[in-house]
Amino acid sequence: MPKNKAELQLDAKLENIPEIVDFVTSWMRRHKLNDIIFAVETAVDEACANIINHAYSGKGGPIHISCEFKRGSLVISINDKGRPFDSNAVQSPDLEADLDKRKIGGLGIHIMRKLMDDVSYSFDAKKGNTLVMKKRS
Repeated sequence: MPKNKAELQLDAKLENIPEIVDFVTSWMRRHKLNDIIFAVETAVDEACANIINHAYSGKGGPIHISCEFKRGSLVISINDKGRPFDSNAVQSPDLEADLDKRKIGGLGIHIMRKLMDDVSYSFDAKKGNTLVMKKRS
């Protein structure tokens, strides 16, 4: 494995999110990416919670995370074998609506897109779902 890349695989359970976030944060600190830690931690936490709750419906399954630095950007890839995800089917939240009229939830993808410089999804029948998030440092 290249020195600038680290990987972790765990069971997709809510109680494992702190370990995932710590893994990403530790890798970023080793690579002196301290100025983007908060944004990346938040995006990774949100992405993993969505995978656990939606792709696996809370029942667990493999989740694979990799961190690497490519062309001036931190690249976080998260892969799961859960239910396929269509990012185009997700409606943007209505942030202008009165608070009492807003739908509960539905902000995760919005938050990831706001915090990261690039967010992309892909699905492959053999590889499963892959989320790639990039943040320039």
